[in-house]
Amino acid sequence: MRRLPNRLAVVVLVSIFGSCSSLRPIEGQNARGSDPVDPACVLPGAPTVVLADGGVVLWVWRVPWKDAYARPALPNNAGLLAYRAAIREEGAEERYPALAVPTGASGPNADVWRDESFNNDLAYRGVVGAIGPITCLDALLFAQENARVPQLERPTEFLASVLRKGSDEHEEIVVVFGAGAELFPPKTVYGFDIVDDYLAQGWSYWYVLHNHTRQSNGALGIPVPSTSDVQFVRGLAAKRGLKRVRVTNGFYSFDAGIDEMRALRAR
Repeated sequence: MRRLPNRLAVVVLVSIFGSCSSLRPIEGQNARGSDPVDPACVLPGAPTVVLADGGVVLWVWRVPWKDAYARPALPNNAGLLAYRAAIREEGAEERYPALAVPTGASGPNADVWRDESFNNDLAYRGVVGAIGPITCLDALLFAQENARVPQLERPTEFLASVLRKGSDEHEEIVVVFGAGAELFPPKTVYGFDIVDDYLAQGWSYWYVLHNHTRQSNGALGIPVPSTSDVQFVRGLAAKRGLKRVRVTNGFYSFDAGIDEMRALRAR
């Protein structure tokens, strides 16, 4: 999770599913008429509620995999579409947002921001991972968090672990989604005990997704893992076999294999 001074960050993606084509022809249109929506971009049914207490939640979905989840597409979710429209109206939609570095940073603090800038540069140049339009499953999970806590008013992070199992004919995914009432989710909703149970049953830890909504200056969140994130996911890879990493801001998502992350600096 991104824990940097004076920077709002928000949590699992583009090449993770393989190469994706451009947005599909519009099958539905939101009320504002600006964003294409895909009727196939839905999660079937409500999640299993593991925890719901004072704004802290831990939810689990187990659903059949479908290709629609991998496409750059949006669900017909009024809250998500309103969020995107508001960002656009502010002129803040950027594929590669500039990093909001606080003025007067010095000493160790300045070193942290230098490393953040280094990582962002690698990602923005395509040296590490890829950044592309938000995909359906990313958008569905971002919409869930936005429905809990309006992200324009109070950015918060979620953490989603996505596991998969099965064959080409019948593949399933499990999404373990945790979030809290504050900016960063508490460790009680990381859900790694649930992840471990599925791993013991032969599931693969496909990727982890989290969100970076907006920065302290109002700019769109950086769709790149922070130095703290890099350290975090390296630990997940070493202990649990995590394969990929994704970060989204509701418009664009970063995706990289865990081996690519070696080039990024960590805290």
